[in-house]
Amino acid sequence: MMTQLQQNHPQGEGQTAADLAWYGLKNVFKDSVDKAYRLIYEETPDHVILVAANRHGKIVIDGIPHPFVPNSAHLVLPGQRVETVYLTDGEQIVYRIHIGIIPYDGQKVSSECLLTELGGSITVPDAQVQQLCEKIVGYWHTGDSTDRFASQAGFQDLLHLLFKKQNQHENALERAREYMLHHYQDTITVEDLADEAGMSRYYFMRSFKEKFGQSSMDYLAEIRTNEAKRLMEAGQPLKDIALLAGFKDQHYFSSQFKKQVGLPPRTYMANRKCKTAAYSWPNIGHLLTLQIIPFAAPIDQFWTDDYRRKYRYDVKVALSHDYDFNLKALMRARPDRIVALDEMIPEEEKEKLRHIAPVLFLSWHGEDWRQHLRRTARFLDRENESERWLLRYEEKVETVLHHIPDSFQQGKLIALSVSPRGIQIWGRRAGTVFYDDLKIAAASGVDQIEFTRYVEAEQLAAFDADVIIVSVMKDHHSQMVWERLQHAESWKQLHAVRNRHVYLTQGGHWLSEPILEHTANRHELLLQEVNLLFSAR
Repeated sequence: MMTQLQQNHPQGEGQTAADLAWYGLKNVFKDSVDKAYRLIYEETPDHVILVAANRHGKIVIDGIPHPFVPNSAHLVLPGQRVETVYLTDGEQIVYRIHIGIIPYDGQKVSSECLLTELGGSITVPDAQVQQLCEKIVGYWHTGDSTDRFASQAGFQDLLHLLFKKQNQHENALERAREYMLHHYQDTITVEDLADEAGMSRYYFMRSFKEKFGQSSMDYLAEIRTNEAKRLMEAGQPLKDIALLAGFKDQHYFSSQFKKQVGLPPRTYMANRKCKTAAYSWPNIGHLLTLQIIPFAAPIDQFWTDDYRRKYRYDVKVALSHDYDFNLKALMRARPDRIVALDEMIPEEEKEKLRHIAPVLFLSWHGEDWRQHLRRTARFLDRENESERWLLRYEEKVETVLHHIPDSFQQGKLIALSVSPRGIQIWGRRAGTVFYDDLKIAAASGVDQIEFTRYVEAEQLAAFDADVIIVSVMKDHHSQMVWERLQHAESWKQLHAVRNRHVYLTQGGHWLSEPILEHTANRHELLLQEVNLLFSAR
């Protein structure tokens, strides 16, 4: 049988993963999970297919998050670290299917071949995936060895379904992406990419963003920017990098690089000489304000999407939630300096960090973001930069104040985030840009909340707000929560709603977690958001 198969699929170009090896079921597990975070594998022992059943969340593979939604399957390679983070409460079912690979005679099959075939992540828009997983698990654990043949049959059906899912639509988008990867030096338009995919312009734009999480032009800009970074690391002179990376001239390269990265090319090159580790999420924002891109940092959560897109090339060491993992990673990387948060790390871990490099521990509860910025600047010899930045920030505050309407300035305010977990009120510290910088009065009860608090729609009336500013996350679940809130009678009866003093922001991911974004960088972005909100009126 194998000989005939090899004759039908001779070795050489055009072979698929299915032509090179036999895939069998080694083991299968069905896990019931009710925690928001879980480390599934520190180092995955086999090729494993992970399938989600109930809740929406993220699966984090080697520090990079991917959507983990019902009926989605993810292929994980041996040695990869796998974590899951869920956005809503409730039980989640995860199937873990361990694969055995037996190459056909004389054939070679690599992890990369299988990963390319399955695309890493596949979502099948029906319940067939879960039905097959139940069949595989059910027969595997009966205790009857003959039932395992039925499990193997279900596993083969699952593989067939997943391979088939790589249909023309998926392949067309992948062709467009590959075209960008190989032709980034050329002039490329959306029309070129739509033609390559064989789609209309509008359908291509929508489909590409759904699959890759950003527009095709943003994706192309990221490819070119990362190529420019690679050329800088290789020692290429700046005058040559522009054309080599696909920018039309050096001036355009400099402006686009600063837009993408936040730093001019020369500043970027100078800063890469110092390897600074941001041990916690809030440390990232302060470093970026000081024009330092961290060498090591945690960028695996859903609210750090823009950090990840801009800086995943630069963060050479992806940190996680696990102290042992982080210590080992930093010991191997040997950063020059480490910035961390004092209260979030046990004393024994602090001592271990001190043996790796000089460490600054910032007091999370005892200091505000300006103190954090100044202390970080002093630690990294950037005091002049921090003071200049703070002066510019105060000037921006004055500019924003000129645009804010009287109703907003003179009323009592509450700020809300709407996410899959529900309605979150910003406390005094989370809303410091509004309450301290812009001097807007806080609604009743806001001062009793340090960072954030989840509330029900019925509880909002107790805050007696004259003005409400709302940030709604862009995902489907958040939009549904917002839709329900607007139709709730308790919402309609709010003083601010009746007077039409409700203001809606753009709802960036970073607004969903102000407790972890109490930084100079994020407050500047919020100030810009408020300025855009009112200057456009």
